[in-house]
Amino acid sequence: MRRTGNWAIFVIWLLLSIALIITGWSRIRSGVGWDPDDQLRLVQLRDFLNGQGWFDNRQYRLNPPEGAPMHWSRLIELPLAALVLLGAPLVGQVQAEIVASTIVPLSLFGLIIFLLAYIASRVGGQVAGITAAVMAAISGPLLVQLRPMRIDHHGWQIAMAVLALASLFHAQARKAGIVLGVALAVWLHISLEGAPMAAAFFLFLGWQWLTHRDAAARLFWTITSFSAASLALFLGTQAQGFGASVYCDTVSPPHIWTILAASGCMLPGLMVAPRRAAWRVLIMLSAGVVAVLVLGLRAPECLTGAFSTLDPLVREYWYVYVQEGMPIWHQSPDTAAILLAGPVVGFGSSLYLAHKATGQDRDRLITLSFFTLCGLILSLLVLRTVSVASAYAIIPAALLVAHIFARYRRENVPLRRVLCVVAMLFLVMPSSWLSSLMDIWPTPQTAQEVKREKSLAACESAQSVAALGALPVGQFIAPFDMAPMILARTEHSALASSHHRNARAMRDHIQVFRSPPALSHRLLNKRGIDYVAVCADEEELADYVRKDPDGLWARMAKGKVPDWLVPLPVMGKGIRVWRVR
Repeated sequence: MRRTGNWAIFVIWLLLSIALIITGWSRIRSGVGWDPDDQLRLVQLRDFLNGQGWFDNRQYRLNPPEGAPMHWSRLIELPLAALVLLGAPLVGQVQAEIVASTIVPLSLFGLIIFLLAYIASRVGGQVAGITAAVMAAISGPLLVQLRPMRIDHHGWQIAMAVLALASLFHAQARKAGIVLGVALAVWLHISLEGAPMAAAFFLFLGWQWLTHRDAAARLFWTITSFSAASLALFLGTQAQGFGASVYCDTVSPPHIWTILAASGCMLPGLMVAPRRAAWRVLIMLSAGVVAVLVLGLRAPECLTGAFSTLDPLVREYWYVYVQEGMPIWHQSPDTAAILLAGPVVGFGSSLYLAHKATGQDRDRLITLSFFTLCGLILSLLVLRTVSVASAYAIIPAALLVAHIFARYRRENVPLRRVLCVVAMLFLVMPSSWLSSLMDIWPTPQTAQEVKREKSLAACESAQSVAALGALPVGQFIAPFDMAPMILARTEHSALASSHHRNARAMRDHIQVFRSPPALSHRLLNKRGIDYVAVCADEEELADYVRKDPDGLWARMAKGKVPDWLVPLPVMGKGIRVWRVR
């Protein structure tokens, strides 16, 4: 892009950052993130800075003394740790954590905005690039994942997804292939959720090689860098190397063997680059079959997904209620429509422009159409991937805005100029338009529901949970989403949180609340639990009441508290606490 375009994008990012800091100031000042994942990530960061080993990612204040194995990579803690180490001598540990948790997500946001603008400008010129930057800055799915104090790994996933797409619009096959391979490796290292989109990139490059024999170079360097980076990231974060435990939710030894086996099939074929398309098809099919066989032989349970081995009770009481991990048909119609508006509009824009374009522009728009469609399909199956789908959809929508803007400047009929303005505004903010239309017939919310939501937010706030620190240090059992805040704001430990590798402790946690009091008491004593703490409006607790009317919590909700639970004064803003005899 031209220098003026780069400066415009920088100003857009700067104004966005200032706005997000101002609007999120209360959360920034609290020193904790937006959800349990942010809060537990902060605890992991502190443990790392306090001497916990690079290769040891257990959270020892969950399920003590054994600890809870975490599926998170240390990799994304490095920039946070570096900023905290630099800032702590100047402003203190707490303030340094706040500064780091503000700078890192906003910097990622800046990178994503620049990359989206780069792609749009490569296809449609500077106006399209600046439009893409503006659209990214006001995109709800991106704002949610990249605002200050949002230090979970979702922002990094979006950044790697956009970097991977941007590499396809770089002319130098070797450099672009290396960037793409590394981006995909980092994406999968952070979360295997990126596997379907990674497969889409390899499918796309494979199709290019099939139809154009001279396209082998980009695929060759992508596979080479992807394999090398995946191996380096794996060995650099696993002390046991190829003897490490097998998990289906992160890159494990079977996944590395699968990558190496498939690469071993593809790279010789790419170097030979047979002239006949049939041979190229056979090479790619062989690599796919080998990959499935290796993974199936070494970890067959991983063929059916990361949560296929989850304990049935944990699945019934916890996993099915994690809405962000569910398909779109598990969401409310309003939520589904608003979140999917951007991807749907983006895909429609790419098809329309591809139909009208010719030559190289048409090829580029077909590329955008393919990946926008892949993102849309994936977001239908797993809601939390809608952020990547929304990022991809921004580019074709921005291109269509630039196309309509050019027509607006040529148009002399006032009515048509007005229609052009309306169309541009809709393309820039499709979700906002849809949300406004839905507000005409709002879903009624009772005063009791509003009061309950406010009460729960106050009860689980950082200031409220910090009050538990006045109690003698011990182990808590509390609703899953409350446990990370307890770890972040006090010195206490907790039995379990909403983190699935700690499945045995999660099962015992559920059993305590749903079982008859006598059994619950035995489980609490077995686990060494000192305190039971709840915010009574938690939906998790309401679920126990509905499903297990004779269980411990259902009885406690009716005031039938067993005598082995000693009530303590209400703490914070409504936290009810009992000491276990």
